[in-house]
Amino acid sequence: GLCCMETEMILTDEDIARIEALGYKREEFTRVYKRYLYALRNVNRKCFFYREGYGCLIYEHRPLGCRAYPVVYSVDRGECVVDDYCPAAYTVTKEDIEKAKPLVMKLVSWVRKRLAKYGLEMEDLF
Repeated sequence: GLCCMETEMILTDEDIARIEALGYKREEFTRVYKRYLYALRNVNRKCFFYREGYGCLIYEHRPLGCRAYPVVYSVDRGECVVDDYCPAAYTVTKEDIEKAKPLVMKLVSWVRKRLAKYGLEMEDLF
């Protein structure tokens, strides 16, 4: 629920291709984010794929960042942390963080490579 509100979830090329394979058009579910990236589109302040009373329409195929959430990467700290915005943040254990870390770092690596094409670093945008 709440994590799907006003999302800024970054999408990798792999995420987009996986979702397009389900029959969705890129223009429906993506938006340009920070000029160089794509993120999930929000409709009425909710993720395009979120439905009240049901949840995520593409749960089994959801983006990398959604799979790792509420574990996120803190650019300032240079490490994986729990997003304070998540109401269940207090339930996340160190083991949960370690389990999500490879997913988060895969996303971070992808973002770094994408930004490097434009001569930018994550710290320039976040």
